[in-house]
Amino acid sequence: MGEKVWRTCRLTINGLGHKVQYNQATIDNLFIPFLRRMTRMQQGLGKRLVIFLVAPPGTGKSTLALLLEQLSMTDSSLEPVQSIGLDGFHYHSDYIRNHYVERNGEKIPMAAVKGCPETFDVEHLVEKLETVRMADIRWPIYDRSIHDVVEEVVKIRRKIVLLEGNWLLLGEDSWQKIRGYADYSLFISAEPRDLKERLIARKMAGGKSREDAERFYRESDRVNVERVLKKSWPADETWQMLGDGDYQLKGKIIPTNMVDREALWKKPNVSMESSLLGGINRRMGVENGGDGALFKNGYAEGLSAARKTILRKLYMDGTMSSKAIMETFELTPEELTEILK
Repeated sequence: MGEKVWRTCRLTINGLGHKVQYNQATIDNLFIPFLRRMTRMQQGLGKRLVIFLVAPPGTGKSTLALLLEQLSMTDSSLEPVQSIGLDGFHYHSDYIRNHYVERNGEKIPMAAVKGCPETFDVEHLVEKLETVRMADIRWPIYDRSIHDVVEEVVKIRRKIVLLEGNWLLLGEDSWQKIRGYADYSLFISAEPRDLKERLIARKMAGGKSREDAERFYRESDRVNVERVLKKSWPADETWQMLGDGDYQLKGKIIPTNMVDREALWKKPNVSMESSLLGGINRRMGVENGGDGALFKNGYAEGLSAARKTILRKLYMDGTMSSKAIMETFELTPEELTEILK
């Protein structure tokens, strides 16, 4: 395998300039095919397509969203994408300065943990998401040059909208209703150790000392990284960020109709009535001086464990999306989350 060929891009996000690099092979073989699939999905939907791009801090999701937007305009066969961010739904700075977050029974100033889910106005986000699919509305932004939200700035006008943010798939509190507004979701996974130095360097670039940047990482960024990785609902598609900042597809995207619905039962419903199992059960009952409940329970638990393993593999391999698994096997989001633990 040859060395990676890196392409340098200059992007402006939230009022600040960024110089970033992407592997040319990843652009050609992952980013562009993704945009082609989203174009076909939007054409099939016949209206505005809303995509969630979700990732922990430090994975470069904001620059990636803007790059995907720019790439979508380089090929006439692609539907142009408009990238927007979740950061515009932070509470305003005056609110954050005067409010607290409760964590482990302790009241912490919001300003000390700015960026955690509790510092966002979820109801305001819901209002926008309820109308964005059907109307050309204006979207708020977070301007890092003034460190505050600016309302009603970006006009949503394109047929594909890519909304990026940490918490869009969070399975907690009022955030749980947000994921229902996405037509498709993409998650960027990463190893926490690969994000630590990136996050510390980002704070130092903003003017903090190394000591202050490390303290902020311990008290805020690290907590947010772990929370996104552990508490987010499964996405329709997952990419993995590598240690060098490159991305790769996690698993494979395979049509969900290849899975035989009848071959994998919806929910465990173990019957011990067959002659073979009945004989084994009676024998176990005699040998254990009981009614065979030990074997019966063990068999049921074994089948349930096998089912969980199969469903977990279908998701982790990319064979089925979380939505497809829930619909096909009639699972609630809570049941699926338990299976994927």
